[in-house]
Amino acid sequence: MPELPEVQTIINLLNESKAINQTITSIDVFCPKLLKNCSVKTFQKQLVNEKITTISRIGKYLIFHLTNKKVLVIHLRMEGKLFYQVNACQTKSPHLHIQINFANHAALQYFDSRKFGTFHLFNESNYLKSPELSKIAYDPLNPECNAAYWTQQMQHCKLPIKSFLMDQTKIAGIGNIYANEILFATKIHPTTPVDKINLQQIAALVKSSKAILTEAIKYKGTTVFSYQFSKDHSGNYQHYLKVHGKNNQPCPICQTKIIKVKISGRGTYYCPHCQK
Repeated sequence: MPELPEVQTIINLLNESKAINQTITSIDVFCPKLLKNCSVKTFQKQLVNEKITTISRIGKYLIFHLTNKKVLVIHLRMEGKLFYQVNACQTKSPHLHIQINFANHAALQYFDSRKFGTFHLFNESNYLKSPELSKIAYDPLNPECNAAYWTQQMQHCKLPIKSFLMDQTKIAGIGNIYANEILFATKIHPTTPVDKINLQQIAALVKSSKAILTEAIKYKGTTVFSYQFSKDHSGNYQHYLKVHGKNNQPCPICQTKIIKVKISGRGTYYCPHCQK
């Protein structure tokens, strides 16, 4: 699943593309179930003749701001990919499900082999109040996501710290890969109950989460399975992962073998010596 660095990389690329301020001339919808709060006809009617002005992010959600105060919210889920294609035509692919066509003959194409992605239409006055976005917490790159905010979010929480990090209503943007890396960087065992995390550890979590996510954006995200930020390019941060995916490999600090366990159904990698 694309996490914060991957989503931010896609946004950076699209904001630099000629998709911005181009008139939408038509929209092809090949998988209507991806549209969660409108029909295909409404989706097309609302967006055709509008322009994308900016693209932002809330947690892992991509927020497309359009003319006339319209807002398109997309979540890529497990396998979703958004590509800006120059001189586009309808690509012959069973995984192409939505294509937004522009006046410059380019297109924004959405591919999803599992069809789990979601598209919602809102406007500027109500999108932040939607069920999808209203409960999303601050992410670690938000300046207000400081130690005091983490402490507040941790109050009365007894979840394992690994599960807490992946709860988008507590701290947004972190998924399985970066949760494993953040806990290794802070030397915190992934099953540690949140109410046992001390102030020093909270400060370490704040610092490490910001540093790791920022570094991952620098390398355009992590490609472990199928993530790509364009048709011809994948992220490179997988070359800098310390523990994720390293089961039975030596810890880069102490050489103890990395262990893999399941926590809340997710593969969790940690060093039993460094993360006691």
